[in-house]
Amino acid sequence: MIQRRNLLIAAPFLAVASALPSALALAQDSKPGRVTGRAFHPLPQRAMIEVSPLDDRDENLRIAAALREALLRGGYALGDASTPLRLSFDSEVRPLSGPVRAPGTPAPTGSDDVVPGDRGTSPIPERRIQRGSDNVPRGKTPLLRYVLNATIDDRTTGKRMWQGNVRYDDAESDRTQMLMRLVPPLMTAFGQTQKGRSFALE
Repeated sequence: MIQRRNLLIAAPFLAVASALPSALALAQDSKPGRVTGRAFHPLPQRAMIEVSPLDDRDENLRIAAALREALLRGGYALGDASTPLRLSFDSEVRPLSGPVRAPGTPAPTGSDDVVPGDRGTSPIPERRIQRGSDNVPRGKTPLLRYVLNATIDDRTTGKRMWQGNVRYDDAESDRTQMLMRLVPPLMTAFGQTQKGRSFALE
C-alpha cells in the first residue's frame, strides 16, 4: 500500500518532468526568427567574393553594403564581376496569413523555409504590400515576414557553393532597417550547413 501510494504521489511529477523537453522545444520554436544554410562545396579561406543583389532597389543596395562589411570582417576580400565567386541575394517582405497581432507578439509556429537545393533557383520574388489596410483593426499592426535568400555560385565551374535563408516575423514599420538587421544572423550560417536555428533579435 505504501509503495502504491508513493507511486500515485510521484506520477504527476514524472509527467511534468517528461513534458519538459517538449516544452523547451516549443519555447525555442516560438522565437520569431529562423536561419538555415546548406554548403555544397567548401569556400576557400579569404576568398574574393562579389556581392550582387538580384534586384537593385534601394533597400537591396543597403543590404549589399551590409553584406560587404560582414564579408570583410570575416576575412574575405571583395571582388567585381570578374571574380569567380558571386554572392547573390534578394529580399522579401510579405504579410502573414491569419489574425492581425499586436507588435511584439510571436507568430504561430510553422515552417515555410526555402529548402536549399543544389541547383536552387532564385529567391522568392518580393510581393509588394500595403500598410494601413482597411481590414486592419485600429491600434493593431499587421505581422510581417521579412526574408533574405542568398546563394554563392562559382562562375568558372557553374557550381553552387552555398545557399542560405533567414526569415523574421515582426511588426516593424521600417522594412529596410529590419532587413538589414537580418544580415548578421544570415552570416552565422555563411558557407555552412545549418538545418534550422531559431533566434530572436534583441
